[in-house]
Amino acid sequence: MSNLTFPQMKIIETKRCILRPVTIEDANDMYEYYRQEIVVKYLPMNKHTSISDTKRFIKSFFLVNYRKGYIGQFAIVYKENNKTIGNIGFNNIPINSIEGEIGVCINPKYWGTKLIPELTTEILKFGFEDLHLKRIFLETYEDNEHSRSYLDSLGFNCLGKFKRKFHSTGSKPITCYKYEILSKNYFKNKKI
Repeated sequence: MSNLTFPQMKIIETKRCILRPVTIEDANDMYEYYRQEIVVKYLPMNKHTSISDTKRFIKSFFLVNYRKGYIGQFAIVYKENNKTIGNIGFNNIPINSIEGEIGVCINPKYWGTKLIPELTTEILKFGFEDLHLKRIFLETYEDNEHSRSYLDSLGFNCLGKFKRKFHSTGSKPITCYKYEILSKNYFKNKKI
């Protein structure tokens, strides 16, 4: 389904969710998760302390990049209650890019519901089939072992692990894992 405001950002429907461009009207729902330290733990920002922080973030991260024509993050709208429960997508790539990095944030109330594999499957489809990317990659962290198992099941290949410091961890480096999937492997696995 196309989106008239930002044509590079299509509307995607999954079994339980609608993925669509973020709007300023998402601020209340997004504030609910961006105000939590556990959500921004590995992001280059501090937790939001007001709705105004979230509105500024929506304008400066989502809307500015959509207007530049970048493929960015989608709001995750949970069909059951029509609530924005997170965001997932590419980290602001040009329309003619050959690779993209997936990023995701989700309200902790919805952790453990197995939504991420459902959503990531659709992002892969969008990236490889609509955008014709050659490579999609992402990072995950040592305390998120569930993501590593579902990434394996989706056909991602672990390129290795490395250490990185985050603002939330101070001087203590965290073990990170880098994963990728190539278009040729995506289409080969899809035929099975």
